[in-house]
Amino acid sequence: MHEQRGAVLIISLVLLMVLTILAISTMRTASLGLLMAGNTQYRQNAWQLAQTGIDTVLRAGDPATGVSCDTATTDAPVAIDALGGSYTTMVCYRGESMTQGNSITVPTFNYEVHADGTTGQRGARARLVQGFAVTGASGR
Repeated sequence: MHEQRGAVLIISLVLLMVLTILAISTMRTASLGLLMAGNTQYRQNAWQLAQTGIDTVLRAGDPATGVSCDTATTDAPVAIDALGGSYTTMVCYRGESMTQGNSITVPTFNYEVHADGTTGQRGARARLVQGFAVTGASGR
């Protein structure tokens, strides 16, 4: 019986150590979850920045550019403070086609816009590419 006096102390210390390790791992898991949620938000902001760039190009109407996608250059970055980042766009000419279903020949100019959105936090990036056509445009 005298040999078992210290056993309770040792067992309680081991259990306390196990509980401490569980608490530390739980805190790390919670921190990792918050980090992943933040990364998802930054990625969404980058996507919204790139989409804003595409919307800006489409609202401008006929880009009147004849530059092919091989030689097109990217516009200067445009900062959007509300989303914490900026976007760049590049518009290039993809050729001319004829509008289907018309009794007269109407030229349609095909373009492609590339938009990159980048956030200032953790460098989240999104690249979107969208094609669009301008029918009966005044020219390139």
